[in-house]
Parts: sequence; structure tokens; C-alpha cells
Amino acid sequence: MLGVKEMVRSSKRKASATPSCGVILCNKRNKTAAVPVSLPDEMLMQVLLRLPIKAILRFRAVCRSWAALLSSDEFRCLHMEITRTAEEELKLLVVSPTERFDSTDVYSCSPLGPRRNDQLLFTLDHARRDSVKVLTPIPCHGLTLLFDDVTPAYYLCNAATRAVTRLPPFGEALDSFSAGLGFDVRRRQHKVVRLINKMGMVKCEVYTPGSDCWRPAARGVPFRLCRVATSALCNAEDNTVSPMFANGCLHWLVAPYNLNAKPRTAILSFSVAEETFTSVRAPTFGPTVRTLPFPFIASGGLTDQWFPWHWAGRASEEHLTVVDNQLCMVRDLRTNPYGSTLEIWKLLDYSAGHWSLNHCINLSGRAGRDLREPQIVSVIGNCRPGKKIIIASSTHKVHDTFKKQVHTYDPSSGALKTILSVTETHTSLNETPPGLRFGLIEESLTPVHKTGEEITLSLTLAKVTKEILLRLPAKSAVQSKAVCKQWLRLIESENFIEIYSKHKNMDKRPKIMLIGKGSGHLGFSFAPLNRWIREAPKHIALLCRKVICSKPCNGLNLISTETDNYLYNACTGFYRVYHSKEPKMHLPSRACRVHKAERHAFTVGNKNVGLTFDPLTREHVVVEMSYNLKDYKSRQYNLECTLRWCNSEGHARENSIPVPPLPVNEMPPAYVEGLLYWMSEPRLGRSHKRAIVSFDIARNKFDVISCPPCIAMWNSTSCCRAHVVELEGVLCAILADPVANSLDVWKLEHGQWGRSYSIFLKAWPDYSLGTNVVVPFAVDPYDSRILLNSGRKVGLYDPVERTVETLYSLDQVHGSASMAQLRVCQGSEINKCRHSDPWDPSLSGSNLTCSKDQSSWEINRLDSEFFPLVPMLYEDSLAWYPRVAKARMSW
Repeated sequence: MLGVKEMVRSSKRKASATPSCGVILCNKRNKTAAVPVSLPDEMLMQVLLRLPIKAILRFRAVCRSWAALLSSDEFRCLHMEITRTAEEELKLLVVSPTERFDSTDVYSCSPLGPRRNDQLLFTLDHARRDSVKVLTPIPCHGLTLLFDDVTPAYYLCNAATRAVTRLPPFGEALDSFSAGLGFDVRRRQHKVVRLINKMGMVKCEVYTPGSDCWRPAARGVPFRLCRVATSALCNAEDNTVSPMFANGCLHWLVAPYNLNAKPRTAILSFSVAEETFTSVRAPTFGPTVRTLPFPFIASGGLTDQWFPWHWAGRASEEHLTVVDNQLCMVRDLRTNPYGSTLEIWKLLDYSAGHWSLNHCINLSGRAGRDLREPQIVSVIGNCRPGKKIIIASSTHKVHDTFKKQVHTYDPSSGALKTILSVTETHTSLNETPPGLRFGLIEESLTPVHKTGEEITLSLTLAKVTKEILLRLPAKSAVQSKAVCKQWLRLIESENFIEIYSKHKNMDKRPKIMLIGKGSGHLGFSFAPLNRWIREAPKHIALLCRKVICSKPCNGLNLISTETDNYLYNACTGFYRVYHSKEPKMHLPSRACRVHKAERHAFTVGNKNVGLTFDPLTREHVVVEMSYNLKDYKSRQYNLECTLRWCNSEGHARENSIPVPPLPVNEMPPAYVEGLLYWMSEPRLGRSHKRAIVSFDIARNKFDVISCPPCIAMWNSTSCCRAHVVELEGVLCAILADPVANSLDVWKLEHGQWGRSYSIFLKAWPDYSLGTNVVVPFAVDPYDSRILLNSGRKVGLYDPVERTVETLYSLDQVHGSASMAQLRVCQGSEINKCRHSDPWDPSLSGSNLTCSKDQSSWEINRLDSEFFPLVPMLYEDSLAWYPRVAKARMSW
């Protein structure tokens, strides 16, 4: 390492052509006589090394010589050494959920200061608010590794400089994986090491910050340690723990139920510099078991010789930590009848496997009460030798609510103190405990090294290109993929798709598309309603089958017929077709009594279909409920639920799908923030009251929500209908009273129902509830008018004037001398479109005329089971799925 003088001289040589920056002393009486005075280089360096991180980042803009000096590796090393010896207050990194469903905030917290000062460091977009955890609670040479277990994605950040980068995505599906952050002292660079298990094969991959892909480790997992590595992955996944970095190696704790052979291996070690694996023997007290799989116990793999105390009940659990820069193992003895303690054992010799008891934290007193009750206690460690040890705990309160606390332990005095306490919600498909959401912050100038893609997107030309593409229609933006590879990567990047959707839909005004019949092998054609109304139409292709459609869900719509479901992006032409499940034939003969679906614009066959988005796989899911038996007289029913992941080439998944707790009515569900909601059918089953059935795809679980009392009450003589919709991002329950010809809209906010709107339609016979099912579609945020849809008509209801302005009517289709021109989306792949203007009437092949098979009586039959044109709410989006299915969707 260079000294201060050599370092300054080196920086001077690099910027010899640049004038030196000195301190100028100004005389107020005669400013023209000001003479620049330069401080000695050694003094200037000592001043700069003691500046806060924020000031150093600003001083890089003073001049080129300062920018070169303050960005050099030598300066960063000297600054880190001085910072580690200086007395500074404790700072915690806290991962906190946001109000949005798909973003997470990261804060800096000073719990031991005179007043708590939380500062927002950065926000992780596309990261679900309860899924991000801290993998390296102790910073590794200034950097911290975060992990989003829903996407999944790794983030490398420097909390001091607020710099963060997202690592390259997973290339393929993995059975299990565990990653940690280490530092190569030889090459002076960080490495992210990932241990993976794919189809029983254990491999190791390494990512170096600044590169664009993962690479295999220099030496793979040796055959003699494959079983140990598999056990380490099992322990990391079951207990939600990550490897610890100490003494130049990453360490995984091995699951105890795989340690039935001598010598007992407790830790799998990976040298970050050599990229080789070794093992470390267990301490003399021996590892204990938290949970044992039944097949392993039945096979005789567990013996009392190794775990003599396990059969008396759980006595302890172990996890790894780093204290005073040394690898330690924490032994949890809180349930020990001889005393509630936490033992911290330090590893003395790697080769011999010698351990020594370094700390014994007594929890039997009053101060240790907050650490005796939690289900999970994790010793984070400390950043500097001799400092207080940080301990995190998590207590499961009720349902998915957890109370998480941070404590400090003073080794010199033995004092325990709770410094932070938060309550948050955690949801997961499996039963694993929630990950760690706290970490320590180290003052460091270590760069995170952006990936090549991030650097490319940050260039001025890329920024200008992005601004241009954001202002193009979706079809034109997709066609721009053919310009060059850089544009292709930009348009298909997750960040751009998200920004494009926000930019195009920032006004949040409802947009309506009319659905018509497609040509050839295509299912449907589309035309924006405002275009259809504004121009004189000449040709149209009318639908010849019953069609219903969903609201947009993450940029895509679901269009359903009696036999098929179509996933569409009406703006780009992307679509996929999924066949509905055929009814079971092995049911008894009485099961054929299926009540025919009531004829209105929002039912199709005897199925109820909704579209949701799975945050775990990052893909849309079609949720289809179908009745094999529905008998209103006997109140018997047989309801099945089928899930189909839209980016999967396989069949619909039916195993592990729970049975809906209540029968659902014929109205389509409402999608709100990752959940689907149905109104129950009070004419079936045991319950004679209405309730709302919800389904959370992330937890794969159904729940029942109570309705407002006026909607929950039902009897056989009642003619009122009830259903659920989404309005302004909130779940709403609708009660339609055909006698009063009114709609009562109730909103569910903060867990409480409240009446939001009352829609009176008595003066508008075209929207009569006695002959139509009228559904509130959306609310215009500018004038608060409510968009109503009856299938035959679409109108805007003014709640103040109680008037309806009709925007679209089927009478226009029937009585118009010239029909509307519908744009046909050509091709199933959006990147093969070749049309320059999606709405140009001169395009050949894009005009649809009435087919010869459509006779006039079919066109005039507007009161039949289907409608010739169907309105659909949509949003401008570039969402799509590749032709070849991948393990994860990258948007």
C-alpha cells in the first residue's frame, strides 16, 4: 500500500496538466489582491481522509486531480483504515416495505443516537415489499449483498455511498441455492459465490462485480464433499441462513441430520482466492437437530451416539456468525432447563477443528426477556473488534405478522439492550422462517461496479433513445427492436418495460378497446373506442361466439370463450391460447345437472376465469373454476380449481391446489394487488349468506372475507345481485337492486367496509337492472365519473348530476351504414410485426369485412347469448412472454 506522500505524488503525475487546487484567502477590502495559498499535500490528505462519505463524493467535482485522487484504490484503502479506528455511532441498514406491492425501501437507522434519524438510502423497484432479505449482515469490505427471493434477484450495495446494482439474473431453474459475498485479497476484488443444486448435481458459480454473467468456480465441488455440500444447501434453505465470510473463506453450516459419519463435518468452507472447497470439523459439544425428515429417521440414519440429548426435546440450535473478525458458531440454549444462554464458540484452528467458548450470554435475567420468547434469534456479530455484539430476533405474532427486534450485548459488562423494534408482514409459499432484514453499515468508498448493461443504459445516447422510445406507440416500440442489438436489449429490459408502462398510464384514465372477430388463425381483432367513434367506419368483422374479458393485469388481458382462454396484449399483438379443462366424465349421472349459466354479458359457460400474477415465478396465472355439479334445488355442487402458469409449456397444475372454501357465483373475479376475489354463491352449499372468497397465488391459499351486512344477507325471494369489482385500486362489493334500479358500491379500505357510491339508474332505461347486468368498470380520476358497462352499452355516470353519457352502444353497430374498421394483430410474435402504423387504413390485410358466412340475421341478433363487439379495458404495455419458455420471466 502506498503511503500518503507517494499517493499524492502519484495523483499529481496523473494530472500534471491540471492546475493544482489550493485554498484562496480573500481580503474583503481588496478582492483583486487575493493570493492563492496551497496547503501542504500531507495536511490536505489528512483532512480529506477524515471527511464524511457524502463530502468526499461532492469534492470529486472540484477538479480532475481531486477526482482522480478521491477515486483511487489507495485513497479508499486509507479511508477505510482510518474509519475503522475512529469512534462512530452505530448505524443499521433496515429493509422496509413500501406502500407499493412491488418495491422495497432500504433505510439507514441510528438507534443509539440522541434521536432516531431514519434516512432513505435507495428503493429497489420490482422487489416485492416483504421478500428482500440481507444475506451479509456484516458488510464485506464495505459492500452488502441483498436477495429478493420472489424474483429471484441479487443486489450488491454500498449503504454509505447509496450505490446499488442488480446482479445478472438466473439462467435456469434450480432446485436449491445459497449465495454469499466474499473478498479476494490477492486480486483486491469482491466475489459473489453461489452454491446450487440442479437435479441432484451440486455446482458452484462465481460472479465478479462489473461482469455481465456468472461463471463456474475454478474448481468445482470435490466428490468427497458433494454430500456435505448438499447438506449445507438443505440447512441454508430450511433455516433461511446464508454463509459467513471470515479469514478469506465463505462458510456454510451443514445440516446436522447428515452428519452420521466420522469425522463429523460441521462447516463447508470455500476459499474466495483459491476457489476451492474444504471442510471444518464440528465443536466438541456436537451439532443438534432442529427438524428431522421422517425418511431419514426411518432408515436408521440418526443414532443416539451422535445426538444423545435430542430425544428429550429440542435443546439447542446453531448458526454461524463473525465476532472480532473470527468465525464463530452460536449455540442456542434458551430452552435448556439448566439455564437460558447463548454460547458463542470461536474457531481456533481450521485443520485440527479446535473451538473455544468465547462468550456466554446469560438470558435468565430481566434484560434477557426479549430474547427468550422469540422463535428465531440470530447473532449478527460486530464490525470492529471489542465493540458491542448485535443480535436480531423474530417473533411470530399472528397469521403472517412478525415482530422483529435488534439488541446489543456488551461483552465487557454483560449488559443487554433492545435498540430497535418493528412489526411487519411476511408471506411465503413454504414454511421457512422470514429472512434477516437488518444489517450493519460500514463507512466505505468501495464501488459496486455497475454491470455492462447498466453502464450502457446510463450513457447519454441511451438516455435520449429511451426518452424517444417512451413516446412511441407500443407497436412502434416493439418494431424498433430490429434496429440494433442495443435497442433490443433496452426495449426488452425489465426496467424499460416498467418505465414504459408508468409513462403511458400515468394519467390513470380508463382506456377502452373494442374486440371483434379475427381473421385466419387469429382469435380476435382490436380497435380503440375513441378511434372507432371518431372515424366513419366502413368494414367490420363481428364476433360469432360468446366472449368475456378481464381487466388488465400487469399489462395483459385475459379473453375467455367457453372452450379457450386467450392471454392478450392488445397494443402489441402478442397472444397465447390456453384450452380450458374438459369436464370430468367419471362423475355419477346426477352430476350432469349443471345449471345453465345466466345469460348476460359477463358469463361464459359453466366456468369462472380470472387472471392474476405470480410474484414467485414472475408470470401470469390463469385461475379457472369449473362446475361439474351445480344443483340449486339440493344445494349440492362440485367445484374444481385449475391454475395455469402462462409462461410454462406444461399442463395446468392441479396438484397442491386447495379446494375453494365456498362456491362462487357466475360473475368474474376482481384482481387487486396480487389477490383474486370472488363473490360466493348463497344458493349452493351450507351457507345461506354471501361472503367474498380470496385467493393469494403467492401463498397458494384461499381465504374468506366477510361482506357488508346489507350484501351478506340473502334469501330465496330476494332479486338483488351481488358481485365484486376493482375500482381505483381497491376491492369493492356491488349490490344491484333491480326494484330501485340502483347500485350500491362498498369499498374495503384498511380492513373496514364503507359505502363509497350510490348509482341511480331509474331515469335511464338502457341501463335497467331488471333486464341488464351493469358493472362499474372504472372511475375517471379527473371528474370522478364512473364508467358503466352492460355489454350492450358503455357510459359515464355522473354521481353529482345522476346522468349517464353513453360512449358506445350496439345500436351503432346495427344501424350504422358503414361499419368500423378493426385493426388485426398479425402474427403471434411481436418482434416479427412489419406494419409501420397500427391504425393506417391503407394497410393491406388489416381491413376485415363481414364474412360471407355471417348472414344478416346473425348481425341483427343483438339480444342473443353473445355480442358482436365487446368492450375491454386495457393499458399501454410492452408485456410479453418469449416463445421458448424460461424458468423465470425477466420483466
